[in-house]
Formats: sequence, structure tokens, C-alpha cells
Amino acid sequence: MKKEAHVLDLFSGPGGLSEGFNTAKIGNHTFRSVVANDNDVHASVTYRKNHPGVEFVLGDISASEIKRKIVRAIKAETGMNTVDVIIGGPPCKGFSLTNKMTRNMKNPMNRLVMDYVAMIRKLKPKAFVMENVPGIFAMEGGKIVKDLISEFRSMGYYNTDSWLLNAADYGVPQIRKRAFIVGSRSRIPIEKPRTTHGSNGQAPRVSVFDAISDLPKIPDGSSSSRAAYKKPPNKFQRQLRNGQRKPTQHVTTKNSDLVLKRIRKVPSGGNWKDIPRELMQVNGDYEKIQKAHSMIYRRLIKTEPSVTITNFRKGMIIHPTEHRLFSVREAARIQTFPDSYKFEGGLSSMQQQVSDAVPVFLAKKVAEAILAHLEMDHKL
Repeated sequence: MKKEAHVLDLFSGPGGLSEGFNTAKIGNHTFRSVVANDNDVHASVTYRKNHPGVEFVLGDISASEIKRKIVRAIKAETGMNTVDVIIGGPPCKGFSLTNKMTRNMKNPMNRLVMDYVAMIRKLKPKAFVMENVPGIFAMEGGKIVKDLISEFRSMGYYNTDSWLLNAADYGVPQIRKRAFIVGSRSRIPIEKPRTTHGSNGQAPRVSVFDAISDLPKIPDGSSSSRAAYKKPPNKFQRQLRNGQRKPTQHVTTKNSDLVLKRIRKVPSGGNWKDIPRELMQVNGDYEKIQKAHSMIYRRLIKTEPSVTITNFRKGMIIHPTEHRLFSVREAARIQTFPDSYKFEGGLSSMQQQVSDAVPVFLAKKVAEAILAHLEMDHKL
């Protein structure tokens, strides 16, 4: 019986989904990413550095030559013309459907979703996982997801379902909801991952300080490349240290004096509304500034899970107790990347990569659900 299921990761970014799938295990069964694809250069370097055994195809999957390279890479890595599972999160901003799955070629975002569908149609994996923003469920009154599911079922993925999962319910120290469309050729249902944290006698949700309290204090705009961890870790911190002796990439954005004045005015759980008007009204109309700053300058509450980490520099996510923005390593902890996971590129690129990724612990729970399904269906 096959013990290792091969995975193709499309729109991989820095590798959050792959990290979750590659760490999932049920009995002797595991996943192994064999080929990955993305068109972001910095994310590709990050992925390659952390997953050196995976063949990475850099380029826009909309191009026919990139699709052919992916197929050739799968053949070279596995000796086969397919993989067991395809995973990925194609951007779907602005996605629309007419006449079921007709492609609107004028919108490149539409094309990317359809390119993902096309790779599933061509490779015919045993199962697939499509990850996306929760808003996909509301697009065109739910028609987008309904038509995608209908299309997958017409391709032979009889058991296709959609899930809305909150990462905080699975041990991630962050309120982050993600949409998943999962499918299998089997008639056996894929069971939605059971929540592990929250109410009803489950483990308490992991808080911001549960995740980052062992990281050393750093001033605004500084890094802590030489400082050691602060104190003996809790279970979460011990797991994410992953054998590291000191934290890396504990670096944060350097801010102006004006921004630091604003940050100091924001209390725990507060946001830009707590900043005095005179500090916000700079060279502009206050009402316009209100709209521009509606989701920024949020100081996290140390005893609760984080708000959703988007781009934490642009979003001005503030440390719970220090007067500075989040560091790359702190955000990576909130996204449940191990401390051994290194991000490549400039500071802005690293910040974007971390915030765009799928939380590793959430990806692992989804992977375990797929692995359990394949095992139950004797597909491994």
C-alpha cells in the first residue's frame, strides 16, 4: 500500500499550504509536495529555501508553456503523469461566471481560477483543495461557489463540498476565516475538520501572548538577530521554535516620529479612532482620513487571538505592549510558521508573504481531513 501521497501546490506563495500538508500524518500515511508553482519571485525563493526537495516552476500559470513545465516536472519527480492531490489558492477577486464556467478572458483574475480548474481537469488527481477568501461565498449571491462545485462534479469529483473555517478554532492564534472547496472522485464524503479550540470543553483559543511572549523586546525599526528567546516556552512556543536557539527575522518597520506618537495613543484593543484628531489631520481633510484609516492602527490584545493578519505594515498592526508595529517573526508566529521557516526578499516583501499565506496549523487540519478520506477510500 502506498504510504506517501504526492501533492502539486499551485499559487503556492511562500508555502503555507505545503508546510501544513507536508507535516500532516495519519498512521504511516503522509503527504509530500513534489511540484509547486507561483509567479512571485521572492515567494519562490522562500518556498525553495524551505522546501528544497520540491521542484519549483516559476511563472504565470496562464501561459501554456508554464502548464507544460508543471506537467513535465511531475513526470520527472514521480515517474507518473499525475499527482494524488492538487492544492492551491487562486486569486478570485472580480471573478464572475456566465453560462456556467465560461471564461471571461478580459479579467486576469478570472483566468487564474479557470487555470486552476484546467489543471485539475488535465491531471485528474484523486482529490483537490482550493483555498480562498470568505467573500467568495457572497460573490453573485453564492452563484460562484455553486457553479464551481457543479463544474467539479461534472469532471468526476462527485464528492465536492465547501467549508468556511476559522483558523482560531484549530489552534491558530488569529481570527482568520478562510474558504475551502474540496473535492474527491470517491462517493465517500470528506469530513470537515473538527474544531479543537474554543467553547464546548475544547482547549482554549491560543492568544497573541501565548504565541509571541518569548520573543525579545525590540525598539521600533530594529532587529533582534543576536538576542536569545526570553524565557522557557509554553507548549505552543516550544513547537514553533522547532529547535531554533534564537529567533530570526525579528525585524520591524522604522516609523516616523508622527507615527510613533499615534501608536502611543492607541490602547489595548484600540485603533485609529483613539488617536487625537490633531495627530491624524495632517495635510488633509479629517473625513477623508477617517475613510483611509478605517482598518489601521489596531493594537492587539495580548490575552486574545490576533485580528486577521493582512499586510501588517500597511495595516499598522501594533504590538500588544510595545510601541511599535509587529515584526516579521511575530507575524509568522501568528500564522503558525515554525521559527526555522525563513522568508526571502526585502522587508516589505517578507511582510506581504507572511500575511498572504495560509496559516500552517489550519492547512495541516485540512490536510489531515483529506488524508483520512483517501485512507478510508483505500486510495493510498
